[in-house]
Parts: sequence; C-alpha cells; structure tokens
Amino acid sequence: MALRSIGIDELDHFQFDEHGRLHWKGEPVLLEKRVRLETYQIVLATLASAGAFAAGAHPFGHSFGWW
Repeated sequence: MALRSIGIDELDHFQFDEHGRLHWKGEPVLLEKRVRLETYQIVLATLASAGAFAAGAHPFGHSFGWW
C-alpha cells in the first residue's frame, strides 16, 4: 500500500459525530488500539522489569556502601 499526502480539498472528508468521534468519508477512524498481553507475557515482563531495576539499583547501592 503506497502512502500519499492529503490535499487541502480532501480535508472536507473529515467529520465529527455527536459524541466527538472522528470519521473519514463516513467511516470511523481508529485512533487507538489496545494491547492485551497473555498471562505468561505479563509474568515475563514483570521479571524483566524487576531485573532491570535490580541491575540499576545494585551499582547505585554499592557506590554508597550499602552492600
């Protein structure tokens, strides 16, 4: 799919409904798409976040002589 620019004359195709949702030529425009993680992905992301925090906290604490 090739991308192209929108011309000034095409801006009239944008519309808002009574709820403030954006439409293009009568079709709703998707402005956001939510991401749903599986349970194992949440566990892995939590472990990765904890590891990243520990990797940064250890040198910080070591420089102050906490461990």
